[in-house]
Amino acid sequence: MKRLSLCLLLSGCQAFAQTPIDAVLQKPSEEIPRTVARMLGISEVTLAKNALMDDSQLLIERSKQQGLSLEKPEVFRLSLLGKSCWLERASTGEKRELKEALCKAK
Repeated sequence: MKRLSLCLLLSGCQAFAQTPIDAVLQKPSEEIPRTVARMLGISEVTLAKNALMDDSQLLIERSKQQGLSLEKPEVFRLSLLGKSCWLERASTGEKRELKEALCKAK
């Protein structure tokens, strides 16, 4: 019984450690606009210098040539999984690990 309890306890801790948590950038990173552009299938995207510094969500709206755009913005989420920083495109569930950006728990 003790072995079963210990096994359940350890597997529960391992599962908890693998749960992504909301994150923010420790400092601006050029990797973010490159990754967002790749995920959107476009050549480049311009972001505010403080993007993802205070909030774990990033909203991307299409450029408005004239008038109001009725398209929903793309939502990206920054998260930590263990010590790795990940960017997820909410509409597709696509996730990419960030190798250069430094993240911390929000």
